[in-house]
Parts: sequence; C-alpha cells; structure tokens
Amino acid sequence: MARPRRLTPREYAQRFAAMDLETAAQVLLSGVEKAAGARWEAAVARAAELPGDVRPDKIRALSDSFARELGAVGAAAGIAAATPVVGTAATIMAATAELGWFTARSGDLILTIAALHGRPAPTVDERRAWVLAVLIFGSTARQGFASVANQMGAGLGGENAKKTNLTLTTLRAVNGSLSRMVVRRYGARRGAIALGTALPLGVGAVFGGGANYVAVRRLVKQADSFFAHLPYSSIEATAIEVSGTI
Repeated sequence: MARPRRLTPREYAQRFAAMDLETAAQVLLSGVEKAAGARWEAAVARAAELPGDVRPDKIRALSDSFARELGAVGAAAGIAAATPVVGTAATIMAATAELGWFTARSGDLILTIAALHGRPAPTVDERRAWVLAVLIFGSTARQGFASVANQMGAGLGGENAKKTNLTLTTLRAVNGSLSRMVVRRYGARRGAIALGTALPLGVGAVFGGGANYVAVRRLVKQADSFFAHLPYSSIEATAIEVSGTI
C-alpha cells in the first residue's frame, strides 16, 4: 500500500484555519485559566528560588530555564510529527493541544515575572488580565491594556494623568474583551508555529524547537516591560453583584 502523501505546510495551515473557532478559543482560554486560576503560589515559589541577587539576574535565569524547556518540547513535537504513521488529523489535534500547553506555560512564565516585580496578592481576575494582555499585545501590552480599559471608561494614560485604580467591574469587562480577541491576535501566531512542527524530514523539529526558544525570550522581555510600567496602581476588589429581576 502506498504511503499517504504528507501535506504541505500551506495545506496544514488551511486545515488549521478551518478549525472551529469556538474550539480554538476554548483551548486557548483553558491554558490561560490553568495558569491564572491556580498557579500563582507556584509562580511566587519559582520566583523565590531563582538564582541571582537582583531582579535582572533572576529574570535572565528564568528566561534560560523556560527557553530550554519549551524549546526541547517544541523539537520533540517536530520529531513526533515527522513519523510516517502520524496522519493529518492527528497532526491537527497535536497542534491544537500544543496551543493549550504552550499558553499555560506562557502564563506560568508571565506570572513568575509578575512575582519578581513584587505584585502583591493579585486576584484571579487580575492575573487573567495580565496573561491575556501580554499574550495578545506583546511588546505593546501596556498600551493595549490601557486602550481596552479606556473603552470601558477607566481613564488610564495621558501625560499628566496619575496612575488610576481600576474597579473590579471594569477589570472583568476588560477580561471579557481580551478573551474575545485571543484567537485572532494570539492564537493565529501560535497556530502557525504549532503547525510548523509538521514540516517533514526533521525540519519540523528544528522549527518547533527554535520557534519556541525565540518565543520565550521575546515573551520574557514583553512581560518584564509590562510589569515595570503597569498602567494602573491597584484594583478596587469590591463590587456589588446584582442578580434577578424586579
């Protein structure tokens, strides 16, 4: 029996683009929730254990550690995808799973940098906003977060404006908006990288490992910049929830 033809990278991308957007959103947001919902204490512990006497040294050590880990996993995914018995459907499923896994580990990385910047006991809503903002906007995370918050009437930014407190209601509205943006702004980039591991003849292993390594280095710089210039001072963590009808 003839071996099934391996699809070209463009054909893989076309298949992935046709994936149900609701499924993609669920996978990505699940990765965000894994980090934001239950891993803050682990991030604080990780930050405390990093070698170095000053924050730049600790951030450098964190970047090295995550780049090695995620680079190695990306390379392993490429090797697995190059196996002849791995079909198209399995490759797409693996790429989807990689999106969720990489997103969760990116969340861990972002929260560890937040801990290194001394952010005090953030709520789950605040942690969720941090992870989404950095993943979606990258190097312009501060501006992107402020822009979305200002659409909710937050009044962030401006040359003469003081740092502003955000209400919990505003923060949750920001998270809702960011959650709707995550597939288009972040998922498309990661999807292309995940599918790149399917390139044949070992190229996928090099691509997956190298792309993840570079992505981690870039993410560290972006998160460090975001927390160094967070566009608000604190969250007013009190809100009145109104439910039911009159």
